[in-house]
Amino acid sequence: MAPKITQDLIPQGRRNRPGYKLVPKYVTVHDTANTDAGANAKAHAGYLKGAAAAAIPASWHFTVDDKVIYQHLPLTENGWHAGDGTNGTGNRQSIGIEICENRDGNRVKAEANAAWLAAKLIREVKTLRPFPACMKQHYDWSKKNCPAQIRVRKNGWTNFLKQVENYLKPAQKPAIPDGGLYRVQVGAYTQKANAEAMLARLKKAGFDAIIVTEGAAGAPTAVTAPAEPVIKKGSKVRVKKGAKDYNGVRLASFVFAQTYDVIQITGDRVVIGQGKVVTAAVKMKDLVVV
Repeated sequence: MAPKITQDLIPQGRRNRPGYKLVPKYVTVHDTANTDAGANAKAHAGYLKGAAAAAIPASWHFTVDDKVIYQHLPLTENGWHAGDGTNGTGNRQSIGIEICENRDGNRVKAEANAAWLAAKLIREVKTLRPFPACMKQHYDWSKKNCPAQIRVRKNGWTNFLKQVENYLKPAQKPAIPDGGLYRVQVGAYTQKANAEAMLARLKKAGFDAIIVTEGAAGAPTAVTAPAEPVIKKGSKVRVKKGAKDYNGVRLASFVFAQTYDVIQITGDRVVIGQGKVVTAAVKMKDLVVV
């Protein structure tokens, strides 16, 4: 399961949130160098909003532990994390990811979560250079031995890049046994009108469903498969109840009662709103055409 991303931004105006425009070309990977128990992603979010980080100044975009990810800066603003100066390429053109080293955490899982995040950024941030040229170590910018835990292992960086590459691969669909299909039956009806009414309810709820008619011996004799409406720019849609926004944040309850226009589609990310006013970005699977 993908880790949850919590947005907890450094307040505007602080020394470690300079606000310079960032057009990302790289993803820079760091270690936190903090092995204290409890030094997880949430703890580092608190640190970055405190006086010590502002005094350095130090900041980066994401901290990753074995369970969650915290975001500290928008992807449109730079941070001070690469050690290559005010106008250095690392500071001014890269997204910084810090991987937690807290001794009460699972470092293997934290690295896996960081690789997942890097792959997500590569898919979604269109200005990044092609993989693997977009991936950098802190060491590449300022010769600091960081991310130290990855660098100390033989082929550590190469193996980390392989994890990122694996997350970039399309998900494989499960094999269908003997060339057949898995079938889940919702109900059996003697009246076609009743079956069609149930089909309409299922489609409205966002399920892909069909009607199968069977002969006396139980063998399928006909299949009706209504075409699934295609969501495209300009479509009128509703958000499925209980859905969250694209970053996993809970949506306000009133969102589910409204009809929206599709404003933009990028992969499975859909920006919805009313007219040109943006309401949220959600996943394609959480929308129903109306």
